[in-house]
Amino acid sequence: MNNNNLEKRIQVGNCTAAVFVNEVETATGKVAMRNVVLQRTYKDKEDKYQHANNYGVNDLPKAILALQKAYEYLVYKQE
Repeated sequence: MNNNNLEKRIQVGNCTAAVFVNEVETATGKVAMRNVVLQRTYKDKEDKYQHANNYGVNDLPKAILALQKAYEYLVYKQE
């Protein structure tokens, strides 16, 4: 996960939801646009960490919780 513009990282087990912020120029000025990237971390046969964007049945609850926490962060940040 590239850390450029990384605002918040939420890890639940081997699943990570990362919130990135980019400023976009609009007709009314700059606006902060936020996006969430979800990924799963695992070790390969050489015991090196790798990242994937596919999820097994046991990863789904962790992915859901990470996304839920990212959503809550974004909603509460705007209040």
